[in-house]
Amino acid sequence: MNKQDKIGPSINLIKLPPNLLMEFELDQKTDWVRDFLIEMNENATDKTQEEYLAETSLFISGEMEKKNKPDLGEYLLVRGNIESDYVTECVRTLKPMTMQLDVPFKVIFIDESMASTELFADIDETYVDNDVYQIYYYSKRVVEFKEMLHEQIFLNYEQYPILDADSKIEGVDSGPN
Repeated sequence: MNKQDKIGPSINLIKLPPNLLMEFELDQKTDWVRDFLIEMNENATDKTQEEYLAETSLFISGEMEKKNKPDLGEYLLVRGNIESDYVTECVRTLKPMTMQLDVPFKVIFIDESMASTELFADIDETYVDNDVYQIYYYSKRVVEFKEMLHEQIFLNYEQYPILDADSKIEGVDSGPN
């Protein structure tokens, strides 16, 4: 197993060796991952962006393997997990709060020419190598890794966080008791 610490926002499949399982670890020390964390923290307004970055974290780890099959052509399997502590504000009280994100993901990148085939026309996941993977497409043998991770994060990001659903809101009369 090979270890990849430097993964860019795009991955050129030509540069990946076939059938070699490679591990990766990314955190906010990587500029484009740091940008994700800034975006995740943007709803919190009590402190500066830098202060929030110091208090929060984003860690992405996993493994990838480039393979080839007659019916799929060249493809990339990626399995991993996204873990984060980020800050936001309660949508009811506007008080700051910390949220946690723990998202496992399994994706397959296949050539965009496969998108219009009968096999893949109306599906968003497929069964490959004894597991189910969410389908993403690559173009010109370049995988948009950053786009996939961004989508995985924000599909699971709490858009309307509530600190305490039963708490009274300041300035609002709760009505007759």
